Amino acid sequence: MIKVVVFISGGILPVLVLATIPTIIYGFMQSNIEFATSLIVLALLTISISYLIRKFVLPTRKLTTIQGFGAVGLSWIFMSLYGTIPYVLSGIDLSYTNIFFETVSGLTTTGSSILTDIEAVDKSLLIWRSTTQWLGGMGVIVLTITVLPLLGSGGINLFKAESPGPSADRLTPKFKDTAKLLWIVYISLTILQTILLYYSGLNIFDAFNHSLTTLSTGGFSTFNTSVSEFSTLSKFIINIFMYLAGTSFILLLKTIRSKSLSEFFKSTEFLFYSFIVISTAIIFLFKTIRINENIFESINNAFFTSLTLITGTGFTNLNYENWNINYKTFILGLMFLGGMAGSTAGGLKTIRVIALLKSVRNEIRKILYPNAIFKIRMSKSILPEKMIESVQTFFILYVAIFVLGTFAISISSNYHGTPLSFEATMSAVASAINNIGPGLGEIGPVRNYFFIDSLTKTLLSLLMIIGRLEIFPIAILLYRKTWKS
Repeated sequence: MIKVVVFISGGILPVLVLATIPTIIYGFMQSNIEFATSLIVLALLTISISYLIRKFVLPTRKLTTIQGFGAVGLSWIFMSLYGTIPYVLSGIDLSYTNIFFETVSGLTTTGSSILTDIEAVDKSLLIWRSTTQWLGGMGVIVLTITVLPLLGSGGINLFKAESPGPSADRLTPKFKDTAKLLWIVYISLTILQTILLYYSGLNIFDAFNHSLTTLSTGGFSTFNTSVSEFSTLSKFIINIFMYLAGTSFILLLKTIRSKSLSEFFKSTEFLFYSFIVISTAIIFLFKTIRINENIFESINNAFFTSLTLITGTGFTNLNYENWNINYKTFILGLMFLGGMAGSTAGGLKTIRVIALLKSVRNEIRKILYPNAIFKIRMSKSILPEKMIESVQTFFILYVAIFVLGTFAISISSNYHGTPLSFEATMSAVASAINNIGPGLGEIGPVRNYFFIDSLTKTLLSLLMIIGRLEIFPIAILLYRKTWKS
C-alpha cells in the first residue's frame, strides 16, 4: 500500500510544481527574488524526486478499489504537507499548525482562514493560496491522471475516490478523456470569469484570484472584507459562476456537446438544485431588502448569500451574524446541503438529499401498500439499490462524524484553548466537513480561526479532508485489509 502511495505521489509532484509557476512569475514581477528563487529550487528538487520515484518504484499497474480509495486518502494528506512548503519559504510569521490549517483549508476548498490581515500578506503568496483552492476544486489527482496516465485502467479507482458525489459519470469510453474534458471546461470558465471581473472594475490580480476561488467554491479572497466591498456588477458575475460551480460539470459538458439547454431540464438534480437556490434567495430577500435601498442590489445580495452557503464557497457578502436566530438556524441547515454531484461544491450533495427523501417516501408507501414494489427514479432513470444503500451508509457515517466531531472540538477547545460557544462549535464542525469556511458565533463571516488552539485546528483540518473526500477514502485507511492489499 505504501508503495502505491509513493508511486502516485511521484505522479502528483509534477502537477504541484506546475501549480507554483504563477506564484514564481508574480514573485519576480514583484521583485520578491528570494521567494521566487527558493520556489524554483523547490521545483527542481521535486521534479528530481518524482523522476526517481517513477524510475525505481513500480507497483501493480492496475489498482484495486481498496488501493485507489486508500491511496487518495493518504495522498491528500501528503499534498497538504507539501502545500505548506511555499508558506514556510515565504518567511510568513505563522506557526506550522496555522500554515497547515491554511493549506488544508485551501486544498479542500473550505476557505476557513487564520490570516488576520490578508492585505498585508505578500501578493505572490496569495496567488499560491488561491491556487491551492483551484487545484483542490476539481481534484489534484484527477488532474494527475489526466496529464500523467501512470496507472493504466486502475486509475479509474482514483477518479471514483476523489470525484464528489455517489457516482463518477463519464462521457467517453476512457475516463482519462472525460477528466481532460472536465479540466478544459474548468480552465475555460476560470479564464472567462477573470476577463469579466477585470472589465467589471477589478484589477487583473484580484480578478484572477477571485476566479480561482469561485470556480473551486473555495472562497479565499485577497481582501480583509472578502467581496463585501465589490460593485454590484462584480458580485453578479461571481453569482453566475458560483451557480455554475455548484452544477455538475458532467452536465455542463453534455449541454455544451448537445448545444441545447434541454439537458439541464432533463436533470432532476439540476431542477432540485435550482429550486433550492431560488427559494432560499427569496427567503433572504426579506432581509436584504431592508438593508439595501436598491431593489436590484437586494436581489443580487439575496442570491449571493444563498449561493455562497449552498455551494460552500464561503465568500463574505453580508454579516449574517447580526441576523436573528431564525435566519442563523436556517443558515446552519444550508451548510449541509451542497451543490450537485460532480460539482466542486461541498456538503451532502443534492442527489443524496433527493435519494434520501424519496427513500423515506417509499417506506411510507410500503406501509400503505405492503405488496407493491417501488423504485427510486432520478431523471427518468431507476437508481440501483446498491447506490441507495451507499447513500444511506454515507448519511449514517456523515451524521456520526458530525456528532463525534462536535464532541471532539468541544472538548479540545475547552481543555486546550479558548472555549467556543455551542453555536460556534457546531458551525465549526459543519463548516469543516461541508467545506464552507465561515461559521457562526466566534467564527462568523467577518471573523477568522486564528484565535483557536493548535489541537482544535488540527482536528478541524482532519475534518476538512474527510469532508472533501466524502469520508470513505479516509475511513478505509482504518480498515486492516487496506494495508494488506
